[in-house]
Amino acid sequence: MGMDMGGGSGPRSEINVTPLVDVTLVLLIIFMVLQPLLQMGYDVNVPPNVSSPTPPPTQQDQIVITLTGSKEIYLNKEKVEQSSLAIRLQEVLRNRGNKVVFFSAADEAGYGDAMQLMDIVRNNGAKNIGIVMEYVDPTAPSAAPQ
Repeated sequence: MGMDMGGGSGPRSEINVTPLVDVTLVLLIIFMVLQPLLQMGYDVNVPPNVSSPTPPPTQQDQIVITLTGSKEIYLNKEKVEQSSLAIRLQEVLRNRGNKVVFFSAADEAGYGDAMQLMDIVRNNGAKNIGIVMEYVDPTAPSAAPQ
């Protein structure tokens, strides 16, 4: 295979590929054996799947400031004038540990009016303001808790 026994006419410049094929086959076999061993993962203890049958109860003493499309302001379900909102809000938040106020505005309400109202709420005792994504109609009858 690798030798030519003929009457030589000098050195030949052909590559003997037999050792190259042997080395590649050995490397291929080594990688085929090692590959499944390298893909082994770590054992992990996963906490058991616990499903909560009932949702946690909602707080009933939340403060919701609502701005309607006609620029009326409601503190929960009570209509309040903008001039007396600061005083009324300070009274409500005075003895509360949780000073979170939720803010809801109708789609028709102006952006400037909403920002002005949120500034009043922030400057008069609210530590956090939560923005309600869906409009809460303060004039609608409340649903009875189930």
